[in-house]
Amino acid sequence: MFSSKNKDNNKQNSSMGDVKRRVRESIRYNQPDFWLLLSIVLLLGLGTLMVFSASSATAYNSSGGSAYGVLKDQLINAVLGVIAMIVVSLIDYKFIAKFTIPFFVCTTVLLALVQVIGITKNNATRWLKIGITFQPSEFYKIAVILFLAYVFSRPGLAKKSVRLLGILIYMVPVGIGIILLAIQPHISCVMIIGIVMLAMMFAGRVKLPTYIFMIVGVAGLAIIVFASGIVNFSYIGDRFTTFLDPEHDTSGESYQIMQSLYAISSGGLFGKGFGQGVQKYLYLPEPYNDFILSILAEELGFIGVLLVLGLFALFIWRGFKISRHAPDKFSSLTAFGITMLITVQVIMNVAVVTSSMPVTGISLPFFSYGGTSLVILLAGMGILLNISKQSHYDKF
Repeated sequence: MFSSKNKDNNKQNSSMGDVKRRVRESIRYNQPDFWLLLSIVLLLGLGTLMVFSASSATAYNSSGGSAYGVLKDQLINAVLGVIAMIVVSLIDYKFIAKFTIPFFVCTTVLLALVQVIGITKNNATRWLKIGITFQPSEFYKIAVILFLAYVFSRPGLAKKSVRLLGILIYMVPVGIGIILLAIQPHISCVMIIGIVMLAMMFAGRVKLPTYIFMIVGVAGLAIIVFASGIVNFSYIGDRFTTFLDPEHDTSGESYQIMQSLYAISSGGLFGKGFGQGVQKYLYLPEPYNDFILSILAEELGFIGVLLVLGLFALFIWRGFKISRHAPDKFSSLTAFGITMLITVQVIMNVAVVTSSMPVTGISLPFFSYGGTSLVILLAGMGILLNISKQSHYDKF
């Protein structure tokens, strides 16, 4: 009699333990990825501090007394971006998937409008002013990722998209946007989208002959466009000359990259200290934009650069982990694409500021000053966080 009671009690305790364990696991697994979120917060915080340090001299000189002008704008952008990230992270990615095609079409139309009513700065027409000034290219990066994820995950399209003629399903629509970007000209964005697209095609399991044919075809088309003079690429030759011989025109074409190298080399192992850099005092042009890593290296040294790259490595690791454990193909490819976008931009920015590749306009995610780019970047982080919440793996 006592034995049966003990058995009943044991079963009841066991079932209660199972319920508690399942509740704990549910709470644990239904949370956003902790390490991804931590890396985003740390990168954004450190990036905002570096924008302040790198921009203080320029802001003081342009405003006639205030060193906080650029910082105020960046803080507003960061707050708007964080709000966008939180809101998007609460929206089911399946709901976002339903609007993939309309979003892609709208961003392509915006790129076309740039050629009609766009704003020109520094010999490039990349901005639209519709109430606010923004770069449609930043929207287009995310739109391409969502569009490709949609194509490669849609049952009817996925079977066709991996074959030779099937590449027209996405090559033609994306190609129109790439041509519009090249006309601006915005070659850095073309390169980023091209690399991310190739990576997503690989992840989407495009057949090898189709993959090779597409690469050869795109390369051939680029050569034809370059040789025909349809788009003015004359400045590219100057940048290659500067890349091959950075000292050939130190007061002209080579000036910016030489100042960047001076900043990096003077930082040494531990740097001169936060706020103590010299190159930002009107030597390095716009040091809080594409070349902010040079100021970071000067002030925080090699150790500081390693710390930042380590945070990016943490982000990239968790991003690919989310992609691997995502609940379906669309979410997996979307997470993969967003992570690849950050990876490519970081690698290219580091390469540019160290003169390992020709100078081109590549911003450093979370660090470079910008309105559209930062807000859209953080909104993309919201998509990644939402996917992580619905992925079943250890988040901590």
